[in-house]
Amino acid sequence: MQNLMGTELTEAEAELAACYTALLAVLENHGEELAPFARRNAVKAAGALWQVMNGLDLDPGQRYEVGV
Repeated sequence: MQNLMGTELTEAEAELAACYTALLAVLENHGEELAPFARRNAVKAAGALWQVMNGLDLDPGQRYEVGV
């Protein structure tokens, strides 16, 4: 996987990107099914991972629909 600058991500960086993508999928597809504390904490975690994605130059975009 490459970032916007064309730099190849390390295995660890690619796994972090996969975590972000998976967490967003859970929030988008099942967010309403989560208990309020679980949803709130998942949104916080997604926000933290958004910062990671941004730092890796992966253009995470704005995810207002899930609260990030």
